[in-house]
This record gives sequence, structure tokens and C-alpha cells, in this order.
Amino acid sequence: MQKKRNKPVGKTILWGALSLGLYAAVFSHGTTLTRLFAQGSWYAILPIATVFLFSLVHGAFASYIWSLLGIEARKQLQPRPTAQKRAVKRKRPRPQPQLQA
Repeated sequence: MQKKRNKPVGKTILWGALSLGLYAAVFSHGTTLTRLFAQGSWYAILPIATVFLFSLVHGAFASYIWSLLGIEARKQLQPRPTAQKRAVKRKRPRPQPQLQA
């Protein structure tokens, strides 16, 4: 018996608004961000942090939108049956006798 799960409408809207806000901020303040990111030294961490922030926000939004649409990963209780491994007989060369000098 499967449980009926509530659709994450509120979370989808929240993460979608955050994602939209981040994209709008980057595109509207592109020159300021470019100037800030190009300063060097410790400012070199900012582009990396920005990418991680975008990845987190956009990834959460994408996950919730897929759940809202009803597309979920299949959860398996049992592993899939795999083909039986069978022993393969291989011809091995016979060892050559060692010559003693």
C-alpha cells in the first residue's frame, strides 16, 4: 500500500522565487559583480561561492518541480536480479621447465 504524499507547491514556489531572484540580481548587476570578482586575492572565492549558491537553489527548485509534476525516482526494496556469472575455462600455457646451469 502506497502513501499519498502531499505535493510540495509552497516549497516549489519559494525555491523558484529564490532562483528567479538570483538570476535577476546577476543579470541586473553584472558589471558590479564582474568588477568585484576580478579584484583577486580573497575575492577569488566569490565566483566559486556564487556557483555553489546557484547550484543549491536551482537544484532544490528543479527537484521540487519534478516532484510537483509527479516524476519521482523509483524506490526499490529488492535489488534487481542479475545474470549468473559462469566460469569461463581458459587455456593456459604450460610452464616451461627451468634449466639449471
